[in-house]
Amino acid sequence: MTSENRQQLEGLILKIGGANDACRHTKGSCELLLEHLHAARRNLLGGMLQESRHNLDQAKESVVCILDVKMRADIKKSLQSLLDPKPLRPYLVA
Repeated sequence: MTSENRQQLEGLILKIGGANDACRHTKGSCELLLEHLHAARRNLLGGMLQESRHNLDQAKESVVCILDVKMRADIKKSLQSLLDPKPLRPYLVA
């Protein structure tokens, strides 16, 4: 995982769970979605790539909690971009 990917994932976490959070536009709680994103981040930082991929897939399924159609699509697109472009690699601190 590149530094850019890590920043993108952390940005999603902030967007969904931060002060201007997407959860205000939800059917219920986005806690499950946030849990999947936090787990994906931990697993990537720890080098557990398959587990991280699984968490990102689960997060994609959990975006249904967001009622705002544009925001849901943007978040889903961001999650897909983390899965698609390159194989996930562990984030290594130099």
